[in-house]
Amino acid sequence: MSASRPRPRCRACLKGLPRTGPRRCPECGHRFGGRGWDGIETHWRLRHPRGVSYSRFWRSLCPAHRGTPARGCPSCRKGIPADGRRQCPECAQVFRGPGWCGIDAHWRARHSELMSYEEFWLSLCPAHRGDRDRASGYLPLFPGS
Repeated sequence: MSASRPRPRCRACLKGLPRTGPRRCPECGHRFGGRGWDGIETHWRLRHPRGVSYSRFWRSLCPAHRGTPARGCPSCRKGIPADGRRQCPECAQVFRGPGWCGIDAHWRARHSELMSYEEFWLSLCPAHRGDRDRASGYLPLFPGS
């Protein structure tokens, strides 16, 4: 007699998603930018509101699929308002003028050991980034924006 294998309970395992490489939403296949699951909470809450709650989804993932927890937007985590002057979330330097003029040189000179500038930029939510770039895995704050 052969013993039957227990069925995997992880949503990503059930969909056959790889455990390494870019993370993908097990419901719709959306690929997340940056490292790991950055942007998953916003994605899940906006794109899959009628299904399983976000907390239940996250708990359903096996440790291999969960990997590193999502970082989220560093400016949101630090409580930096999105409608004021731009401010570095690591050292609180305020940038002059409108937008992020000078952030790339600042980040590369002072914070590149934390993460690359490209990873930092993709980790910002659209409200803090101040543009409509949708390639980061984050979704717009309001549908249709």
